[in-house]
Amino acid sequence: MIPHQHHSISINLPPANCFTILVIDDMLPNRVLLRKVLGNAGYEVVEAVNGEEALDLLLKGEIRPHLIITDIEMPLMDGITMARQLRLPENGLNSIPILAASGNADDNMRRDALAAGCDVFMTKPFDIRTLRREIASLLKAKRNRPGRLTSSASALAPNRLDTSTDKIRS
Repeated sequence: MIPHQHHSISINLPPANCFTILVIDDMLPNRVLLRKVLGNAGYEVVEAVNGEEALDLLLKGEIRPHLIITDIEMPLMDGITMARQLRLPENGLNSIPILAASGNADDNMRRDALAAGCDVFMTKPFDIRTLRREIASLLKAKRNRPGRLTSSASALAPNRLDTSTDKIRS
């Protein structure tokens, strides 16, 4: 008997095309680039121009992405404030992984983003291979475990990763 093609799909990571990613950035060129890169990888991409717009869409239930990529510095509501709001237990959205990024990153911004509930911090411009690897890792961790990705009770991802320095942060 010849195995069906879908039987050859790795059980460790489902195909990219079954995931939706919310990209939040006030800069149109950044959103266009991410839409193209992620779309070519098979992800569905939804966009928002700032944290306020994204939070509104999420809280109204208009979108339910599998992962969020957010810029930090944006008008109206920055990525750190948006992440803090998203992580409030009463919002019921705290299991969505958040990858935060900034082109003006410093240690305080990294710490603040991770403390606000972001799961990974990256510095722009992105290395596309590293970005795709981080997305796959976050989606895999979410699939294998309910609740927050950065829960210290998790055996799969007990720490937060700061990819700008390749250091694991507890």
